[in-house]
Amino acid sequence: MKTRLLTAAAFILTLSAPGLAQQMSASEFVATAASSDMFEISSSELARELAESEEVKEFANMMIADHTKASEELAAAAQSAGVSLPGGMDEKHSSQLQSLESLSGTEFDAAYIDAQVAAHEEALALMEGYAENGDEEALKAHAQKTAPVIERHAEHVKQLDAK
Repeated sequence: MKTRLLTAAAFILTLSAPGLAQQMSASEFVATAASSDMFEISSSELARELAESEEVKEFANMMIADHTKASEELAAAAQSAGVSLPGGMDEKHSSQLQSLESLSGTEFDAAYIDAQVAAHEEALALMEGYAENGDEEALKAHAQKTAPVIERHAEHVKQLDAK
C-alpha cells in the first residue's frame, strides 16, 4: 500500500501540468480539461473490461457518466467562449492509456486507481486554478461547477486506494 501511495505521489508530481496555479489562456484550459475528460472516459471504459474488482468497475461507470456530462458542458462553455475543442487526448494522457491497456486483473486495478488519484488531483488543480484566474466567464463558470464533482471523485478514488 505504501509503495502504491508513493508511486501515486510521484505520478502526480511528474504529470501535473506546469503552472496550473498561474493564469492559463482559455484555449490552454479547454485543451487540458478536454484531454483529461477523454482520459477519464477511455481509461474507465478499459476498467469496465479489465478490472477485477466490482468496486473499481462501479467507480469506472460513475467516471464515464460524470465525465461524459462534464465534456458536454465543457463543449458548450468552449463554444460560448469561441474556443475549439482538441481532436483527441494530449500525448501524456495517450501514453497513460496505452500503459493501462497492457494490464489486467488486480494489476490493472492498482494501476487504474493510481492513475485516477493522479488525474483527479491534477484536474482539481486545473479547475480551481481556472475558476480563480481564468479570463473567460463561461469557462470560469464551468470550472467552478466542475471542481466540486472532481473533488468528490478524488475522495472516492482515495477510499478505493486505501483498501
